[in-house]
Amino acid sequence: MLEIFMIAVTVILVPGYVFVLSKKRKDMRNLYGWKGYVTPIVFIFAPVFALVSYLFELGGMVSWFVLSACFFIGAYYTKYLPKPKGNHT
Repeated sequence: MLEIFMIAVTVILVPGYVFVLSKKRKDMRNLYGWKGYVTPIVFIFAPVFALVSYLFELGGMVSWFVLSACFFIGAYYTKYLPKPKGNHT
């Protein structure tokens, strides 16, 4: 039952995140090229990898290392994200 719930949530949230992200970034200028896309790609890859590693029982140090590396890389490249428009404080 847990596997079905995890698959359903991942299948709903990941495409939803991709849709919202593409809609928000359509009008933004990406000054840094490919570096501006690293954080969203990594944050999309991480839950998919976690789900696959759980379903195929690939848990362990390798999956923890990959997920930790994903989050560190995503955190590092947040400085290259485009600045949002408007008065956000």
